[in-house]
Amino acid sequence: MSLPWSNREADRWSVLLLGTLLMLGCGRGDHARARPGPDDPVQAEAELLGRELADILDRVMAYKSSHQGRLPTSFRQAGIDSLTPTFIRHLDRRGSDPLISIRFRRPGGRQIASCEATSLLLEDMLLHAGTFEVRCTMTAGEVRSFTIAPPPPPPAE
Repeated sequence: MSLPWSNREADRWSVLLLGTLLMLGCGRGDHARARPGPDDPVQAEAELLGRELADILDRVMAYKSSHQGRLPTSFRQAGIDSLTPTFIRHLDRRGSDPLISIRFRRPGGRQIASCEATSLLLEDMLLHAGTFEVRCTMTAGEVRSFTIAPPPPPPAE
């Protein structure tokens, strides 16, 4: 017997969401906390923005999953702040997918102006053991792709 709210796409998103949650862990909030980063400052900026994108996309897709397949019309509706001490976030759509863009609140001295992604970023994470690609616009105007690796495991106690 098939339930009226059960369908293949919802099942696919549920599995995708569960896998993403397992990879991201339970942490929430700004990912700008101190952690060892790469030697390349541009890669470090991309990792901060990319991990924040992944977290926000995960939360937006969780909203969609719990609201009968409807995306939030705003971050406020999903209970997400669009402005944090570190980031400015923007929610839009690309077709039926959410399009999230993120930039630093204080861009002075930064090399990356903004990064954006759709929910395909979460699928990319699942297919590549937590690693994903993110497209960012540099302050000089060109667009570059960055590979974001999963964060290192916390130190053992």
